[in-house]
Amino acid sequence: MIGLYDIWPAFVVVALLWPLAGIPLFQRVGFESNSTRVRAIDGMRGYLALAVALHHAVIYHELLATGAWKYPPSAFYGPLGQVGVSLFFIISAYLFWGKLLSAKSSVDFPTLLLKRAFRIGPLYILAVGTAMALEVADAQIDYSTFATYERAFFNLLFGVFGYVPLSSSRVCVLACVTWTLPYEWLFYFSLPIAAIFSRHPVARIGLPAVLLAFSILMSVSGGSATYGYLGLFAGGMLCATLEANGLLVKWHRHALSAVALVMLVCIFAIYKTAYAPGPMLLCIATFFLVVTGADFFGLLTASRSVRLGEISFGIYLLQGLAFVSIFSIAPLRTFAMDNAAQYWLVIAMAMVLLVLMALVAHLVVEKPGVSLGKGLAGVLRLSTQREARETTAPDAGQPWRIRDVSQDSLQATHGTQER
Repeated sequence: MIGLYDIWPAFVVVALLWPLAGIPLFQRVGFESNSTRVRAIDGMRGYLALAVALHHAVIYHELLATGAWKYPPSAFYGPLGQVGVSLFFIISAYLFWGKLLSAKSSVDFPTLLLKRAFRIGPLYILAVGTAMALEVADAQIDYSTFATYERAFFNLLFGVFGYVPLSSSRVCVLACVTWTLPYEWLFYFSLPIAAIFSRHPVARIGLPAVLLAFSILMSVSGGSATYGYLGLFAGGMLCATLEANGLLVKWHRHALSAVALVMLVCIFAIYKTAYAPGPMLLCIATFFLVVTGADFFGLLTASRSVRLGEISFGIYLLQGLAFVSIFSIAPLRTFAMDNAAQYWLVIAMAMVLLVLMALVAHLVVEKPGVSLGKGLAGVLRLSTQREARETTAPDAGQPWRIRDVSQDSLQATHGTQER
């Protein structure tokens, strides 16, 4: 008999998605970015998004049975989603702090934020717009209060404030995943300040180290979970700094993969939650080994893994809509709730639907959005450069004006002529 909290069904579901990632349409995924990225990180992101989805799939059973959305009483499925989110935070910090470390000149932060807005915003607005449309269809929204319209406005601001349902009828329509986006945006907004420290060889390693130590201290002292998230971002920054300084573990990739796998197993074997100093440090160390060369015996660098990674934002953001789509079918919902084996069978169907939804959203929404953002960023950059040229060389467009020449320059020119 299959139990709801058995571990092996999760691996079977992921294995079933492997052939799906090989269909010809998947060859069109990707943003054709010129930035240098570790291929294993791209492959990792797909599995992290699937981990979060499987975590919520188990929670969804309780939601259907009792109407409550709560942490699952499982040593595996409980921390599974938290580990996925933790590594997502680490990856974001690693990538963007790495941009600051490798920049040869000052970073154009307005352009960077614009690109992030068009990377996150289009798919986010699609997901949130669909969620609010479902709430409207439920006809349980109070249109008489200003707070409803205010909430709808903030919901559409590219995830800066996350998503707050307009009513209590469909609280988990997006599987409650948007809470991470405000933290991502807060990190992006802090980059101009962080850039001040990125130029000094001591400060570039001191800043993430101090933030990580502060996070651990506050977490041990009983501080809020926000301090733990700060530590995850600091850990990603620290990994980028160590890589930039060449401080990498020079082992064979299989040895690195074995150690990284043991660290992940320790998180599930020892801890009940991943948002604590111990598992946080293990997640950071695991990611550092991936940066160094761990590829989990070739799994993370496989083409199909990388393709899943390219659509990972869609897998993460659209999982709630996939669950709603499947379980809104009454006969299918009744079949799933009959026993655990049938529930996992329906979850496999939902995960296939989710990957296909993420694939279509990537091709139709994400890629055009990124292209539009790059185009606007190019226009903004050209406009800024033109304005700078006009400011620094005002006489170029006014040849009739006499240039101001200093007395020293006149004397030097006169001396040259005399010689």
